Amino acid sequence: MKQNIIYIGLDVDDTQYHGSAFNKDTGEVIDFKSRPTLKGLLQQLDRIARYFKGLKIKLCYEASYVGYCLQRDLVSNGIHCDIVSPSSIPSPRGKAIKTDRIDAGYLAQFYANDLLTIVQSPDEEQEQDRDLLRSRQKIMQQRNQLRKHLQAVLRRSGLHYKAETQYKSHWTKHHYFWLARTIDGLSGSLKINMELLLRQLNALNEVLLGYGQQIEVLANSPRYQSAVQSLTCYKGIKNIFALTMITEIGDIKRFSHPRKLVSWIGMDIREYSSGGKHNRFGITKHGNRYLRTAFVEANQRGYRTARIGKDVKARRKNIAPELINIADRCLRRLNKKGNRLLLAGKHANKVKVACAREMVGFVWESLNKAAA
Repeated sequence: MKQNIIYIGLDVDDTQYHGSAFNKDTGEVIDFKSRPTLKGLLQQLDRIARYFKGLKIKLCYEASYVGYCLQRDLVSNGIHCDIVSPSSIPSPRGKAIKTDRIDAGYLAQFYANDLLTIVQSPDEEQEQDRDLLRSRQKIMQQRNQLRKHLQAVLRRSGLHYKAETQYKSHWTKHHYFWLARTIDGLSGSLKINMELLLRQLNALNEVLLGYGQQIEVLANSPRYQSAVQSLTCYKGIKNIFALTMITEIGDIKRFSHPRKLVSWIGMDIREYSSGGKHNRFGITKHGNRYLRTAFVEANQRGYRTARIGKDVKARRKNIAPELINIADRCLRRLNKKGNRLLLAGKHANKVKVACAREMVGFVWESLNKAAA
């Protein structure tokens, strides 16, 4: 059946856009290039539309640093545009030459034959909220690296907090007091270096405090309040993890079954079975790494006991009983599974990942209840 559609694959970068227009009915291909601007691209698309009169244009490009802004601009100009997942693009065997033009041609043909996975586009507000949480995580990583570097400088200088004070934890109030006293007693380049490192660390702490305040405001906003409350009644999930799950997942209705959400996150089990031999490995890690991190961090130690603490009880006030029931079922399930795996001798990190996979299904159920 004739489709009357021209499929265009677009390879985007900072220097030039490379495109390939493919007519599936006739097999005709037209390659083009344009300046990396919306105006330059629209001029080329207009030329393609005039050449293929009466045919509808459908365009796609890989998810990249460009984000969703190019898609929104094209849609606002009346052009159908999809963003595809890079991991879903087939890789032809024996491909010895790779250029932007060839990549665009492959992309157009795969798009025409429905071989690509389309990425759901969030609205601008949701994307900005998601970027806020991702930026906080980036600052957290920078702070952890700075802390490790500061500790390394201290140890190389013969200064050891735990050995001197017999305290077991770093980065407490006592540790910061010890750092201030120790730096006052230093001299030369070491003192200058430690003062600058500590100043930078305090600045990062202030930035993270600001992020935390904004996230609390966001969690109590009408847009997210009901969904956040449906997740914060879980043991191990507070506002930050709840908002991360909500903003990264987007519309929960697009996942008809929890297994699809597990797969999208990248928590499916890798398997290589052939000839009657079954080999299973770790998780695929092909999906959303921010969600994987949130689910694993939410299962650090909470699965070890099924008891509910004061903090969780306080978060459960004024929450619908059906949502609390889902959270309790999740806790009992994780407690049973986690302790069984620990008693079987499994490594604690493997147990956390296994419990995180179990939690995904319950979170899927809670978000569906909250969205109903």
